[in-house]
Amino acid sequence: MSLGNLTSQFFANIYLNGLDQFVKHNLRIKYYIRHVDGFVIIHNSNKKLKFYKWKIDNFLETKLDLKLHPDKTKILKLEKGINFLGFRIFYHHKLLNKKNIKKFERNLK
Repeated sequence: MSLGNLTSQFFANIYLNGLDQFVKHNLRIKYYIRHVDGFVIIHNSNKKLKFYKWKIDNFLETKLDLKLHPDKTKILKLEKGINFLGFRIFYHHKLLNKKNIKKFERNLK
């Protein structure tokens, strides 16, 4: 099923609900954002993020038979923000990406 299909998004949310519950209740991660099969965790400790990554990877493999994509799984500093869902996300705020603003302005005209 293509990812743009609403059915695949629906089933992804159902299947990954276990991940959401694990992250929120077991790991007690405060800043966690997930959309379909992508997610972001924000924390100021690099050591803690590496621990979370290890725990999540283990959970996904043992409970959901999934693996984190090695090329798409990164731990980044938030000084410059990270791109996710059309936003540039920082520790305390988020900004709409410039290309989305330009697209909006074009569509508005």
